[in-house]
Amino acid sequence: MSLIEKLYSRDYYLDDCEGFQEFKKSSGRKLSRRLKKVLHLAAVKAGERAIDLGCGRGEISLQMAKRGAKVFAIDPSPAALNLLKEAKLDWESKEESFLDQLHLLQAEGTALPLKSEGVDLIILSDIVEHLYPNQLRALLRECHRVLKTQGRVVIHTQPNRWLVDWTFPVLRRLSWIWGVSLPKDLRLEMSEGAGPDYHVNELSMFRLKQYLKKANFSVGESWIEGSYPLHRIFGEGKLKEWILNRFRKSNLLKALLGPSIFVLAIKP
Repeated sequence: MSLIEKLYSRDYYLDDCEGFQEFKKSSGRKLSRRLKKVLHLAAVKAGERAIDLGCGRGEISLQMAKRGAKVFAIDPSPAALNLLKEAKLDWESKEESFLDQLHLLQAEGTALPLKSEGVDLIILSDIVEHLYPNQLRALLRECHRVLKTQGRVVIHTQPNRWLVDWTFPVLRRLSWIWGVSLPKDLRLEMSEGAGPDYHVNELSMFRLKQYLKKANFSVGESWIEGSYPLHRIFGEGKLKEWILNRFRKSNLLKALLGPSIFVLAIKP
């Protein structure tokens, strides 16, 4: 069994990977909050050619095909593609006729089996943190190669490295002042799939933009969101409410305290 098969197993996708509850109930028809935002940012159009790179269970792939795009669902994990095949069969059993637009490929993102300048859109949803720096650079080069001019890349990644490596350790040392006990590492309260075997390259917004710039992408939209860490760090009370009000208005506080990074990049 390869490392990919061991880590990215059926159990991982059905019991750990974010959005699994919705997938098990709906075979990908209902999306988690994060996946809804990724799909909205993608703004896929009928007739476009799209890649869902590291597609996992394939919810985004199915939804883009439903909207009339020709979709290449690509993942190196056999378990992921098997789950997508099962979901596809479930959709087909209910006479979802658009699924001839969906093509499944087992491949690494660093060597895409597609021609140059042939796609309009690439989804990288919770993928980049799973790749070592050299792999991420190679993947972004491949994305640039296969995209048409003005083609789009939609990225989501979490956790924000500034939060887990800088902000949280500092605030943990101070949290006794406002009466909250915090773990040594915020990752200890995340799922196993956010552990070091899986997340080998967690990024900040700044670092992600550096990777994109070096791969000759420009950044169209970008933001950081999510207030769970703020609630966990500051507990309940006036201090949390004071900080939460400012967090909503401050890009600096979001960069320091927000966990989820969204980026829309463009090939000029």
